[in-house]
Amino acid sequence: MRAMTWWDHETQSVWSQPWGLAIDGPLKGTQLKMVPANIVPWGTWLSEHPETLVLKVDTGGFFRARERFSEKYVVGIALGEYAKAYPYRSASEGGAINDWLGPFPLLILVDDETKAVHTYLSKVGDRELAFTLRDGNVIDRDTESTWDMTKGIAVDGPLRGEVLQ
Repeated sequence: MRAMTWWDHETQSVWSQPWGLAIDGPLKGTQLKMVPANIVPWGTWLSEHPETLVLKVDTGGFFRARERFSEKYVVGIALGEYAKAYPYRSASEGGAINDWLGPFPLLILVDDETKAVHTYLSKVGDRELAFTLRDGNVIDRDTESTWDMTKGIAVDGPLRGEVLQ
């Protein structure tokens, strides 16, 4: 695994990149708040966010965009002490994956055409939701609300405006 540690000049702490945890120094044991993120090829990002601007720096070819995912890739999810991996190929063929990670209800969506991977806690307030794909739309089975998975927000139906973590 290629993981980094980061030196925090302000607090003199060392942070683990994959864990989001201070592993040494005055903040040792401090957990960073996880922020939702998408890992998608550049073309997919640009089609979902056409207003995006990029500063291009000549890197001598060291960094490059990857438009194909290896058959060996996995979608990895970690929440607290719980972790799980889903083989990319089977996840991309499975439609909406409703699963549990310890006490957390999950939704995993992998689009093999765009290579977009979206993972969310499938819960709104105290309501646990299960999702399905129908006619190219993501629908929760309980309320039949339609969801925009690039943002994790209900765009139509009784849950319109609700957001998944």
